[in-house]
Amino acid sequence: MENAFQKVAAYQYSSEAIVIKGRLEAEGIEVFMADNYTIDVDPLVSNAIGGVKLFVRTENVEKAKEILSEISRYAPY
Repeated sequence: MENAFQKVAAYQYSSEAIVIKGRLEAEGIEVFMADNYTIDVDPLVSNAIGGVKLFVRTENVEKAKEILSEISRYAPY
């Protein structure tokens, strides 16, 4: 399954996910977001459905995780 996607991250709000999505796409990684519209309509369900999920192609998972770990070093939380 060369076109399979794998979840690499989840965020409580779509605004967080969009920033990370942009960073991954800037590195040439194709990103698919799930549940962002649901959470935009009703943010209170975010925890119940597991937040906004970011998926990347299976062959890009390691590169995406490296980028995410690099970003998390500078996160304010």
